[in-house]
Amino acid sequence: MNLLKKSPYYVVFGAAVTVFITLGLNHSNGLFLLPITNELNSGRELFSLAGAFGILFSGIGAPFFGALSDKYGAGRTIFILGLLQIISWIWVGTINSEFDLFGSRILMGIGQSGVLGIALSITGRSINSKNKSVFLGVIMASGSFGQFVMVPIVNYFINNFGWVYSSVVASILISPLLIMSILISKNSSNQNFIDNDQTIYESLKNAIKNRSYKLLTAGFFVCGFHVTFVSTHLPAFLSDNNLEARLAGFALALIGLFNIFGTLSFGYLGSKISKKNLLSTLYSLRSLLFLSFIIAPKNEFTVLVFSATLGILWLSTVPLTNGIITDIFGHKYSSMLFGFTLMSHHIGSFLGSWLGGRIFDLYGSYSPVWWLCVILGFTAALIHFPINTNVNLSNANEYAIKT
Repeated sequence: MNLLKKSPYYVVFGAAVTVFITLGLNHSNGLFLLPITNELNSGRELFSLAGAFGILFSGIGAPFFGALSDKYGAGRTIFILGLLQIISWIWVGTINSEFDLFGSRILMGIGQSGVLGIALSITGRSINSKNKSVFLGVIMASGSFGQFVMVPIVNYFINNFGWVYSSVVASILISPLLIMSILISKNSSNQNFIDNDQTIYESLKNAIKNRSYKLLTAGFFVCGFHVTFVSTHLPAFLSDNNLEARLAGFALALIGLFNIFGTLSFGYLGSKISKKNLLSTLYSLRSLLFLSFIIAPKNEFTVLVFSATLGILWLSTVPLTNGIITDIFGHKYSSMLFGFTLMSHHIGSFLGSWLGGRIFDLYGSYSPVWWLCVILGFTAALIHFPINTNVNLSNANEYAIKT
């Protein structure tokens, strides 16, 4: 018996829950840094490097799983990715060597690869273009809400039951992805858009030649560096400044909470004004915020203000970046094209995670990396100004909407 009438809004719901769980747990990884490095009696660089390789493999896998989703369906692809995430979190709980640390992190990265791009792409295909930016903001807001909910849960279990038990809890929290994959499969449809006749190879070749696509991809590198450096190293940074352990989990959760407002607001603004100008503004504001945090005294009040403000700017870049890609190239291969852009984001994440640990182990301080965040943010702001968001004529026929 079919209890639910087929609807594109079930696709949006499934995509939102998928991102809620995946991003929520992803941002809890930094909470495992100190307990796992203490268990292995290693420096922070080892954990950071393992996490960086996980992010790198996530970036490599993003266009592959994006193409898989474009060809065989988002539901099937998310089911596979969900299984990989469950296995990886179980593996985390058995870590007693460097091999386990790197293996579990790489498998987790592969399991997370493409999830965000697939969720955004199927949402864009399911909802008419007038409301697209708003619903893309909803997807990202769900990821931020996941961070707000999941990080304190994981932090609670780590502080009260240990990191091993917490990894098992995380594997259980991932399991609803399997149900969401079925919901997406049952309700997905590409009937709202007329596909162009390009092949995957032709679409990718066309994108690589596009100057705006390359600039957008380069700018997204900076977003990855910022987000992963903060989410991985902020808990340890606060501990180094003699602040309570509970504050780390609360700070990361606060970032997620305020990013709900940020992604929804910038998603709405992206449907009204220039997306590229909004991105330039976001990166500039990030740099000013990092600069303020560098010179401010480190106490509970400044940490909470920093976290709340950064939350507004946190992942608000994602719906705008994805929106520009679909504006230029259409929806047919949007999962794959955003996947390649996301690869750049993950390369930035790789460096943000690893370089943070490397610099700290060399100099006993994160200060050089905070300054690098300032410089990169202003650079990204400048990169976005020359972007041309006009529709690529070779893909223009995809924008014809069936009436």
